[in-house]
Amino acid sequence: MEPFMATTQKGNLNSQAFETLRRDIISCRLKPGTTITEAWLTKHYAFGKAAIRHALARLTQQGLTINQGRLGYTVTPITIKSIRESYQIRRLVEPELCRMAAVKLDAEILTALRTCSEETYDRHNENAMISLSYANHRFHCLIATAAGNERLTRLIEELSDDHMRIAYVSMVYGQSDKEWSDDHANIVAALEAGKGEVAAQLMAEHLAQSEETIMRAVLNLPELLKTSLS
Repeated sequence: MEPFMATTQKGNLNSQAFETLRRDIISCRLKPGTTITEAWLTKHYAFGKAAIRHALARLTQQGLTINQGRLGYTVTPITIKSIRESYQIRRLVEPELCRMAAVKLDAEILTALRTCSEETYDRHNENAMISLSYANHRFHCLIATAAGNERLTRLIEELSDDHMRIAYVSMVYGQSDKEWSDDHANIVAALEAGKGEVAAQLMAEHLAQSEETIMRAVLNLPELLKTSLS
């Protein structure tokens, strides 16, 4: 085998392992607070140790797992504290990002925002719900990108990675796709019109409603209350 082909195949396996584990964490197949080991993951997912190790390193970097040394890894718990802290930061930052983005938005990002806001899902279709989680993640990151502040963009990307899991829980047990799409569509319309203050207010309201829905959903999940909340 040529060296380039071997490297490419290795990279593909690493990416596949990462995306597979990430997907199962987002959908809570790997439940918050669960302890996992390289050996168990290698056997369960049929990936090699190197690919699993690479995936765990990336997941830990994104805050979805916690390295516990010889004990293995823990799927990062969803806690009341973590949800509140995440939304506290987002309420401070994202409305301001809307103000900044309204005067800098280009056609390419506007089109991408519209695409994200049009995503819908069927509560009985796991793939569709995960797809909407990714679309929601991309929507918020695109606004941060349009604002033009790289540090704030990285912050929102980091918060949104973990938020995908919380958003999935919200979709399963509470928030409808219409609520998501209507909120996002209204924000896009305000940004397109250059109305930064309106977009900022809409974003603040969207985040407040989202937090309320997610808190209600999580508090009604016995399995999360038992293993993950503190």
